[in-house]
Amino acid sequence: MLARVSNIEAYRQWVNWQPLFEGQDEPTVEDLVRFITVDEPSEAMKAGTAFHRAMELAPDGSHDTFEANGYRFILPDAEIELPSIREMRAFGEYGGLTVTGQVDAVEGRIVFDHKTTGKFDPERYLNGCQWKFYLDLFGADEFRWNVFVLKELEEKVYSVAAPQVLRACRYPELHDDCEKLAADYLGFARRHLREEIPEAVKMIMAG
Repeated sequence: MLARVSNIEAYRQWVNWQPLFEGQDEPTVEDLVRFITVDEPSEAMKAGTAFHRAMELAPDGSHDTFEANGYRFILPDAEIELPSIREMRAFGEYGGLTVTGQVDAVEGRIVFDHKTTGKFDPERYLNGCQWKFYLDLFGADEFRWNVFVLKELEEKVYSVAAPQVLRACRYPELHDDCEKLAADYLGFARRHLREEIPEAVKMIMAG
């Protein structure tokens, strides 16, 4: 069985009765299954995807704006670190579950993830499991977030604040923690996702 790291994080939030989306009520099993198996991006997700695409394609040098997928982003007067190795995917085996994750950039033993949000909440990222799986999957020692706060100015036009940089580091029990959460997720998936797994695999391999 195959799972994205982002789906395991969604499961972790569901177990802890955290909303899968900003402003959402406590999620049900059906909410989680739908989140994992149905591609229904919100406007904020679409803007975030466009910003990631623009970052991926950006050549070296200074930029006042980024454009991608029909969106335009007005950039801050700040230096944005863009390592040369971008968009890397890895796979790892955790019992009966194959876990896959894609990082935005890699430099040495540091992995980078660019996040977009309407409000900067560092605990939201630090308390999650994504950074732990990424460090484990890529054999890295440091995870670094560049968190960009977006503000919609008009339809498909956003201002971008200077990035907030967060860091998290490998610790001795990291792999064991990932294995335990992967096993918990696998139990959930075998109960609730059996019929949807083939389609989910297609989505992962395509994206």
